[in-house]
Amino acid sequence: MVATCGRGGSRAFVTARRRLLRLTGGLAAATAFAPFAAAQRFTENTISQAAQDARRDAGRLGRRADNLLRVTIADGPEHGAAAVRRFRTEQVFLARDLALLFNSRVNEDDWLLIVPTRELDLVLAMQPLVIRIAPAADEVEAAVKKPIPQIEPLAGDTAEDVLLSIVLDALNLERQVALFEQLRNEPNLTLALKDAAAAIKAQRYGLAAFELERVMRAVTLPNNVAAISDGLGSEAVRRMYKALIVRFVPFLGWTLFDTALLATIYYNRDTTAPILR
Repeated sequence: MVATCGRGGSRAFVTARRRLLRLTGGLAAATAFAPFAAAQRFTENTISQAAQDARRDAGRLGRRADNLLRVTIADGPEHGAAAVRRFRTEQVFLARDLALLFNSRVNEDDWLLIVPTRELDLVLAMQPLVIRIAPAADEVEAAVKKPIPQIEPLAGDTAEDVLLSIVLDALNLERQVALFEQLRNEPNLTLALKDAAAAIKAQRYGLAAFELERVMRAVTLPNNVAAISDGLGSEAVRRMYKALIVRFVPFLGWTLFDTALLATIYYNRDTTAPILR
């Protein structure tokens, strides 16, 4: 028999029993998974202090890159030269600080610990080519001194063709006819270029920045990398990855690279009009 304590008392007993079962079940689950949780915990014994500090400082520099992209987007509708001048100035200090971080403050063996998980596929794709995933100081200096390219559209070029030309130039790749057509007709890249071009024409530069990242992720898909290798040779793939590394894509993501693309688009407004307007 159940002790008589009224209808409400019986309901309270049942409710209390259910709560106790949930509590004990939760404790059992926590006990069962405790070794797994401990195994996933990073400590000073598994990651060097230098690597921990570098991860923190890379995050701070990443926020500086985010801000540079933000103000570059904001200046887009002005159609002046201010955004390009700011980018050329600010990228120097940002790139030098990043180069100092990776070349003097943290061991190369710890670099992979600083790579965001969303960029791991890109970094792992570089490994067979034995490419250093952070640029040396002299590579950074050469990159920041390189002038923004002047893009001359070819007769019959569409907005998507102009954008792909800008992307290939940023990747240190030639606009070879067969490869260009192959890339332009690759479904993922075709859609990304179309949406990026539409955003630029509408002067929606924040959206354009998102779409340019989508373009870059499409360009670096394995099938497109293979097409680049077949069309231009394996050394072209190394040049492409080096162009990404010098913008610190493995550590910052696409922020700084996309800002450089926007600056190039702004710089070439006169030569690409009316295609991109």
